[in-house]
Amino acid sequence: MKKNKLSLLEVLGLSVAMLAPTGAMAFNTAGAVTNAGITAPLAFILGGIAMLFTGISFVQLGRKTHGDGSAYAYNRVALGEKAGFLSGWLLVLTYVTFAMSSSAIVGNFLNVFLSHFGIHLPIPLYIVLVLLVGGALSHRGIEFSTRFALTLEFFAVGALVILAAVILVHGGNNGLSTAPVNPSNASFSQIGTGMIFALMSFAGFEGAATIAPRGKNPKKAITISILGSVIFAAVFYFIITYIEIVGFGVGNIAKMANSAAPVNYLATQYMGNGMATFLDFAAAMSYFACYFGALNAGAFMLEALSAQGYLHPWLAKLSGEKQTPSHALDLITVLSLIFYLIFGIFGGIGAGDYYNWFGTLGMIPLLLVYVLVNAGSMRFFLKHRDEGFGWFKHVVAPILGIIVLIYPIWSNIYPIPAWPLNMFPYITLIWLIIGFFLPKKDPLDL
Repeated sequence: MKKNKLSLLEVLGLSVAMLAPTGAMAFNTAGAVTNAGITAPLAFILGGIAMLFTGISFVQLGRKTHGDGSAYAYNRVALGEKAGFLSGWLLVLTYVTFAMSSSAIVGNFLNVFLSHFGIHLPIPLYIVLVLLVGGALSHRGIEFSTRFALTLEFFAVGALVILAAVILVHGGNNGLSTAPVNPSNASFSQIGTGMIFALMSFAGFEGAATIAPRGKNPKKAITISILGSVIFAAVFYFIITYIEIVGFGVGNIAKMANSAAPVNYLATQYMGNGMATFLDFAAAMSYFACYFGALNAGAFMLEALSAQGYLHPWLAKLSGEKQTPSHALDLITVLSLIFYLIFGIFGGIGAGDYYNWFGTLGMIPLLLVYVLVNAGSMRFFLKHRDEGFGWFKHVVAPILGIIVLIYPIWSNIYPIPAWPLNMFPYITLIWLIIGFFLPKKDPLDL
């Protein structure tokens, strides 16, 4: 793959794929409702606004900083070489664990989908097939990967939009209501706790930054792909969550909170088993796109750090005419297989828990990177006020972004979560310490 070849749509595709909007609405809304009650739509829209602040920092640094590696390239200029590397190092942990977690939930949804046809195979078999097929397809190049992922998500979103329209036309279970958008129906702390699930649904919006420098117009690509994906997701999540709540009925919110598959239930109630079956397939494809996106984002991050001399040069190897980081892709695929073999098959961890645990583990370093990028943006532009300085985008937005991120970071530490979630902050700390002592060698001449 030559530099400056990716189209805007291809760059945008990676962020949209990692957001997995259909999958998020099929799986995360019940958790948000459990905490925020009927005001869950407000938790999602506030989460989107919060992520927009961080997105502004990514865009501002991305437009002024050149080079592969997303947060690494940005913060090496804004905060120094070591802080830059640690930003990229943390993202490696995030993208690898996201690839692991999303592959598991694909297997779970595939099992639900195929069970409609009387096919009942072991879920671990589906997960292993997802990892193998995804790893093989990724070698076709980033252009194929982003287009493929975006196509999967397009059809998945379309199916969910159809269901939402039917529920609206039907008037929901007990009629449409303004209760879900009335903040007086929940306390601030309840909405704030619900925002944790909302923020999880926005995780990965920055994925396009790993490949934006390879776009035809990098500055335009970074701006539209990051801000566009956040704004789309915020509006989409707000509307769909509202429709899910009125679909169940504002008086039946406990039923939605306890539902393992709220979208499946609504599809069955309003459109029959056929639509429920299709939406189960759509959710599986949405999470497969997420897995595909995380796999590629992680590989390009590993390639960038290796090219800069931090990791083994083998990982920086670009193969074929499309210059694909095949070795990095293979490493993540093999690691995902090994970890699932140990924890999923021999450890007996179910697909749902595997998704929740590894997804939560990936969230902690990602939130720390968001804080570092916000801090980096503020420091860089305060120091270089001749670079189009603006108080809102370079000071207010980063500060607000950091303030919002403190809550979900703290909630992963105190009150001390149950095992194994209580171990995740320590795993992140150990990962950070390892990265701190990794020496930088001469960059490869690529």
